[in-house]
Amino acid sequence: MIPHSIVPTALSQVSRRRFLLGGLAFGSMGALASHGLTNTPKASDVTDFLILSEFLTGRKNLNFTLARRYYLGLRDQFPDLPDRITNLSNDIHASGTQTMDDYLSHGPTPDARSTATTIVSAWYLGVVGEDPKKKMIAYSDALMFQAVAGALVVPSYGAGPLAWGSRPEPYMTFKEAPDEH
Repeated sequence: MIPHSIVPTALSQVSRRRFLLGGLAFGSMGALASHGLTNTPKASDVTDFLILSEFLTGRKNLNFTLARRYYLGLRDQFPDLPDRITNLSNDIHASGTQTMDDYLSHGPTPDARSTATTIVSAWYLGVVGEDPKKKMIAYSDALMFQAVAGALVVPSYGAGPLAWGSRPEPYMTFKEAPDEH
C-alpha cells in the first residue's frame, strides 16, 4: 500500500506544462492512429476493385499488389471512388453483359463510363489522377507495355550494348576480316 504522504507529492511534482504536453501528445496519437486506420482499405474493397479491373481490361491475371496501389491512388484523387465503383458494378450487372465490349455497346451511363475510363487508364498508363496531382503507380508493369511485350522492350531498360544507337564506323579494318556493316 502506498503511504498517503507520497501521492500528493508525486502529483505536485508534475508541472502544468508537462501535464498539458502529455495530454496533447496522447490526444494526437489517438487522432493519428484513427486516421491511419481509415486510410487502409478493406481487403474486400481491393478485391472488388481487382475483379472490376479484370472485367474492364479483359485481363484475368492482374496483380493484387498493383490493384491495391491503384485503388489507393485513385481513392486519394477521387474520395467518392468506393461509391463510383459500386455504381459501375451495379450498372454492369444490370446490363447482363459478359465483356467490356458488350457493356460499351449497351450504352453505359456517363458516370459509369467516366469511372471505367479512369480505372482502365490507370492500369494501362500506370498513372492515376490529373495534373498537378498525378501519381505514378507502375511503369514497366503498366498494361500498355504488356500489349507489345513480344515485340518491344520496355524503354526503361537497355536492350543490350549499343541498342539505343547506331554502331560507330570501325577505326581500322583488316583485309581478311568480313565487313560488319
